[in-house]
Amino acid sequence: MVLNQQRRLSIIPLLIFTLLSTHSYAQKNIVSSENNKLLKDTLPGKCPKSEEIEKIISDAISLGAPIYNAGLHNGCYRIYEWAAYKILYEYGKACGDVEKLLRLAIEKSHGDYSDIEKAWMMRAAFDKILGVPTKIEEKEKPPSVGNG
Repeated sequence: MVLNQQRRLSIIPLLIFTLLSTHSYAQKNIVSSENNKLLKDTLPGKCPKSEEIEKIISDAISLGAPIYNAGLHNGCYRIYEWAAYKILYEYGKACGDVEKLLRLAIEKSHGDYSDIEKAWMMRAAFDKILGVPTKIEEKEKPPSVGNG
């Protein structure tokens, strides 16, 4: 029973993201206006679907960041992971460099890392795609993984 309840709870962030990303509400009210506009032509390589990919990433960050800040790190990670899978499914073949970057981030995040580290791995991949630096305050940094 606990396992079924956990499965149901893990689907909730995906449902919220799907609902928000399919309505104009997400673009008008969740994604901030002028200050958070994404730079055009920042995607690595030649990608004809840059605007669509930027919107998926922007929607995921707009939903995932507040969830992360509320302490629900796994929920944030799952939203980011799902957004990456959505990009891969819809635009991966058209945008090879984006596909490689997201596949690497997803594969790495499936390793033995904390939810905080997984969320930041995905966020770093998104930021790289968008061409912006990943900013982590000292208190937010995930625990470092030992070398070796």
